[in-house]
Amino acid sequence: MSLYQRLRLFYQRSPEERIRILQAELAAPLDALRRAIDELSRLSADQTASLMGGRFQELMDVLRDSIARLDTLVSEGVERCERARIVGGLSDHELHVYRHDLLTPLNNLRGVGRLMNRINDPGLPADFVRIIGDFNNASCDVLDVIDALTAAQERNG
Repeated sequence: MSLYQRLRLFYQRSPEERIRILQAELAAPLDALRRAIDELSRLSADQTASLMGGRFQELMDVLRDSIARLDTLVSEGVERCERARIVGGLSDHELHVYRHDLLTPLNNLRGVGRLMNRINDPGLPADFVRIIGDFNNASCDVLDVIDALTAAQERNG
């Protein structure tokens, strides 16, 4: 059973419960994303000079900013629930807005990951492909968690 399928079973729970599950389930894939970003940021300037027309550091800035924004949004999930509880609970609209907020930085991360996945440069360190693979796998896991717990329409797979 895939991560998405396992978590989709919880979709019938209240939005507040789903956000708490989302926070718990995102811990491991977000850690994996942060580790991959840290590993990429340790590449030296001479190793990355030929990448993306010399704009590799700009991509790293996008990754750092996006993971920080995603971390902030995930940590704000319980606060959103607490504020919503005061006025009768988290509405479907508020959950949709939260989903959209989460997907914005995640899509930035996934876009950069797809770009880096296309790089075929013999001057790169041998573990570059592994790091990008780890990064892309973790970003897919984050998407699976978000989709399973916040998307109204069920997806295949």
